[in-house]
Amino acid sequence: MKRPAAAVQRVAASGGLALALACALAGPAWAGDAAAANATPGIVADTVVAPAVVPDAQALVAEYQVRDARGERSLTLIRSADRIEYRQPGEPVELWRQTPDGIARLELFAAEKRSVAWAPGDLRTTGRMPQWEQLASPINPQLRDKLKRDGSAKTLGLNAERYRGESAEGQAIALEWLAGEGLPAYYRTGPAKPKAGDTGLYELKLVKLERVGAQTAFTATGDYRETDYADLGDMELDPFAAAYLKRNGHAH
Repeated sequence: MKRPAAAVQRVAASGGLALALACALAGPAWAGDAAAANATPGIVADTVVAPAVVPDAQALVAEYQVRDARGERSLTLIRSADRIEYRQPGEPVELWRQTPDGIARLELFAAEKRSVAWAPGDLRTTGRMPQWEQLASPINPQLRDKLKRDGSAKTLGLNAERYRGESAEGQAIALEWLAGEGLPAYYRTGPAKPKAGDTGLYELKLVKLERVGAQTAFTATGDYRETDYADLGDMELDPFAAAYLKRNGHAH
């Protein structure tokens, strides 16, 4: 069955992102931007008062540079009150949306112009339902509870809280946290000066942060052919569906 793309809206956890999107799947409690409420006209002294002008809903766009044993790459997080999107080169775009029934997921494959929609029930059945607070940031905000506060820092003109500590594996951790935005400004696990071939390093550095109109911030899905995850198992003759199931397992 088909469902409008707008009705459904993560990052393919790779490298250190698994800390957020799995062990901390992905991040902090998004202080998401509140959606604007519709103004209601009022009547005063027989005069109709025009509805108040409501600003467009805003989305927070955070661009990161990631460095690990695989090299360097970019990571972009887009977040509004009810939607979250992750973009990484070479990975499908992942969009998450809050719905009355829970969280829905949409994977976008740009080259094929195809998308796979996961309804909240699909995520629950397969044990992949995340917490919204974890999706809201590439680093789980609860990580801070296990680290020691170590002063302050400045990033892109914003005040950040600095933390230090160690992972369960004994790896050094450095974190600079933007409390107001609920996002990491900097995160590193592993040595500050890694040696060549060191596989323990994962570094995440914020390079740009801005607020833009939510209507244009997220990837447009109108020209994508959408398929429900639950329908993939009945599409053996569809090359895209067959390749997806080979990579990700069979749909129910």
